Amino acid sequence: MRISPNQPRLRVVALACWAIGGWCLIDGGRLVGAGAAITALLISVDLLGLLLFAIGLTFWLLSNDRRAGIIFDSKGLLLNLGHSAAFITWENIERLGVTSHRASLLALGSRRQLGIALCDAEAYIQTYEERLPAASGPIARSLGWIERGLRPFRRRNSRPIAAQMAFFRAKTGYDVLIPEALLGGKADAFVDLVETYRQHPIDRHALDGTIWMR
Repeated sequence: MRISPNQPRLRVVALACWAIGGWCLIDGGRLVGAGAAITALLISVDLLGLLLFAIGLTFWLLSNDRRAGIIFDSKGLLLNLGHSAAFITWENIERLGVTSHRASLLALGSRRQLGIALCDAEAYIQTYEERLPAASGPIARSLGWIERGLRPFRRRNSRPIAAQMAFFRAKTGYDVLIPEALLGGKADAFVDLVETYRQHPIDRHALDGTIWMR
């Protein structure tokens, strides 16, 4: 069974970021008066506009990712979230829950997040890899070329993701946080679905027809 992200919600977030970013870049000049302080404020507004454009681009690419989704199989959960991919076995899930803690900019447009506490964080880290959304178009292709060009210069290091997971654990009690928009539905309903899948392995094939309501 595969559950896709909430693509309309991701696109709404992208459009909202572009709208606000465009206002910052176009109308930001109206804030200009006299003095160095106003000039610094203008530069800050322009930088905010560029940041919002970048965030909007990220969400738009996520909404068009052809491979993004969470796949349930007999061994566990494959998390293909657009910006990263990882695998969690059923045995490695200690508990699941919902948190309102916003862990990153990807939580924009999501009221809550799915939290997963792991029995063995290292096993998750072994499968974790960053990736770009598998979207089409000239922008996506350009980002792909840049990513492939920089790949040989990257140092493969598990410390950043391990530190991030430790921070999440300290703040929320969960090692992995997934924004609601990437779940394709309500976080509470997703927790119930996963628990049902875990507790009734014999009937898992019957869940493949489950309609995931957004």
